[in-house]
Amino acid sequence: MAVTNLGLINGIGPLGNTSVGANFTITFARVVSQTIGVMTIFAGLWFIAQLFQGAYSWISAGGDKQAVENAKKRLTNAIIGLGIVVAAYGLIGIVGAFLGLDILNVGGLIRNAGPF
Repeated sequence: MAVTNLGLINGIGPLGNTSVGANFTITFARVVSQTIGVMTIFAGLWFIAQLFQGAYSWISAGGDKQAVENAKKRLTNAIIGLGIVVAAYGLIGIVGAFLGLDILNVGGLIRNAGPF
């Protein structure tokens, strides 16, 4: 860490500048929000890839019962995985509503937390 002539401590990257609390809060909220968004998109793309791969495996099984079973398992696991992602998102919203916090709005939570 480097100390500037004003006595402010600066770190590395966009989260390292803590000289202005509001900028840090906004940056941190943006990073968390973007991370959640990217992870959700990745989960959706992974579901689609597994769905296509399972369907292709089923079509190309050629009557082999073991290959068909493996394809069914892949499709079932893909649907269960998507269900888990959707359920987790919903559960976070329900828990947040129960606690009176908007957990899915990280920026609002941080702004309401007060000064550090």
